[in-house]
Amino acid sequence: MPPPDETQEPLRTREVVVRVLHAGIPREEFLVKRADKIICEVGPVSTPRRMGLQLLRIARVMAMESEKNGGLLMHGALVEKNGLGVILAGPGGVGKTTAARRLPDPWRMLCDDMCLIAKTRDGGYWAHPWPTWSRIRRGDLSGSWDVPEAVPVRLICMLSQQQNNPLEGISYLQSVSELVDVSGQTAVFMTAGMETDGIRSINRLRFHNAVAMAKRLPVFRLNISLKGKFWEEIEAFIETDRK
Repeated sequence: MPPPDETQEPLRTREVVVRVLHAGIPREEFLVKRADKIICEVGPVSTPRRMGLQLLRIARVMAMESEKNGGLLMHGALVEKNGLGVILAGPGGVGKTTAARRLPDPWRMLCDDMCLIAKTRDGGYWAHPWPTWSRIRRGDLSGSWDVPEAVPVRLICMLSQQQNNPLEGISYLQSVSELVDVSGQTAVFMTAGMETDGIRSINRLRFHNAVAMAKRLPVFRLNISLKGKFWEEIEAFIETDRK
């Protein structure tokens, strides 16, 4: 079933212009859309905490526009090896950060909390590292994330804490359910202050995006432990799939 007509927009590139105001602005007036650009008005930015809140507003605009083009903002760590991206997804406390930091060279951790998956014109998916907004909202601006960097998504792993490290295949319907769940865990950042109808529209769009994504990307369950070399399972899958 295709997405409802009201959520469909042609795949296109838009310029986002950020306009910083000295005075505060009502939540509902922070975004202006035009044919070729989006004007995002923010302010004020006089303290680290206020700066963090305005950065969150800008990121929300970027994520929402990406989702209208088939993407998903997901609760997951984004890691990379040899130019291929793997997402370690799951709820808070499952071990995303710990797992990402345990990866040996030449693996790289691009982010450990959220990542934005964008759909390309040819139907592929690339992932961008996304800031840890819970830290920024507290006024901690010490972290850095190379948001413009993107890597093609090769595998999405739904983490589970177990003693062994098998990479288990899950059904298509389960993949859709898991993708909806890990994208839903970012709802506090995407739907804050929205009316019920707006939230429902976003949820419908995310469901349809998850359906399309599950058809294109491999989604597996990855059981991890504190001592197991879980990355060997991932590397073996990637090598086998290349052949």
